[in-house]
This record gives sequence, structure tokens and C-alpha cells, in this order.
Amino acid sequence: MQSLSLEKPILYVVATPLGNMDDITIRALNTLKESDLILAENPNHSRAFLKTHGIHSEIRGLPKIPTGEENRILEMFQGIEKISLISDAGTPGISDPGSGFIRFARKENWKIIPIPGASALTSILSVSGFQTNPCIYLGFLSDKKVSKIKELEKYSDFEGLIVIFESVHRIISLLEIIRDIFPKSNLLIGREITKYYEEFLYFPIAKDANFSNITEKGEFVILINNRLKKIAKENSRFTETIIE
Repeated sequence: MQSLSLEKPILYVVATPLGNMDDITIRALNTLKESDLILAENPNHSRAFLKTHGIHSEIRGLPKIPTGEENRILEMFQGIEKISLISDAGTPGISDPGSGFIRFARKENWKIIPIPGASALTSILSVSGFQTNPCIYLGFLSDKKVSKIKELEKYSDFEGLIVIFESVHRIISLLEIIRDIFPKSNLLIGREITKYYEEFLYFPIAKDANFSNITEKGEFVILINNRLKKIAKENSRFTETIIE
């Protein structure tokens, strides 16, 4: 099916705060103010934030794009020059529905411009102190325990960092699975990143970790340092220093 012959808009992928409303760049605010249309994961959620910053651009929900209905979707954006895409929090396209619309825009040869900012992924990497490459981002795993175990077991021998997002309802169960599959790894757990109750919990050796004191509230990011050869080498040096 041929696409409609329309002037193509520019899509700005705009990062918004995770929780701290000050975590927004001047460039992001200007982009949102100058946009003809803002596409939001949840418009009702985003309106308060936009109103706070005096942004009055039209806002719509992110459209679903059924196969074969691309032209109908394109008609929705006829005559629009600048579109901003925002998620409920953080950077769009990372574990949220925004990635589907970005694929659509790229397929239609729209110009796509990132407006970077807050991200739970880069936030936890930045405070870890771990060498950040190589790194695998798994996002949210399956809700089913068996599927989680199978997916994580695929990376048990991966010599690098693994980042996982998890909700409050399944956090302890997931951490217990991680402890069994990655017993010698370092763990860093971020809770409510950038928010009032933000905290980071570090466990040097996963198999010895006690998760009973973890507050089961908010959103979690888990960073597994599975660089086992390097960890073993560092532990060996530490032991030698004590003996000397």
C-alpha cells in the first residue's frame, strides 16, 4: 500500500522527569512549547506536568497502529510540522509503548530527533561504579516465574552488566531468582530513582544478600555485575592485602 503524499513532520523524542520535576532540560521545555502536537503515553498523567511549565500545545494519546492502516494514521498528522513524543516518566522508547510509534515514524521516513534527559537506565549505571561495558538491558521480564528463570539463565555466563526493571509486586521474588542464578555477582538495587524516597542498596555477593529489609514500595531497577572473572580477581587482591 502506498503512503499518502504528505509533507513529513519531525518527531522529537523528549525525555521528561522520572519523579523529580526539576529534572527537565531547557531544550526539552522549548521543544514541547514549540510543538504543534504532543503525543503522550497517558495524556491525563502528562497534563499536570505540561501545565506546570506553561506548555499549552495540543496533546493526544499515543495511537495504536494496526497493520494495513498506516495511511489512516498518517491522515491524523496531516498539516502538522512538529510532533513531540513523551512517556509517563523518563525517556520514551525504553520499556514503554513509544518504541512502536518510533518504528512507524522511521518506516515513513520522518526525521526523528532525540531530546535527551532523565533515564532510570543511565541513572543506575552512573552511580554503580562498575565498568559499564558490556551491558545488557533486559527491561521488564515476563510475569511468569518459569519464564523469568529461563530468560535469566541464558545470561548466567555473560561477563558484563545486566539491567532489569521490576514492579513492587514481584521484586522480592525476582531478587531471589537472581540470587540463585548469579550467586557470585555484585548487585545494586535502585528504588524510586530521583524521587523523595530514592535509595540504592548494594550487595557485594548475591548469594549472601538478605532482601528482608527492602521496602516493597515504588519502582525498582536492578543492576547485576556479572563480570565474574574481574570480581574474583579483585577479591583475590583484597585477600592478599589482608594477609600481607
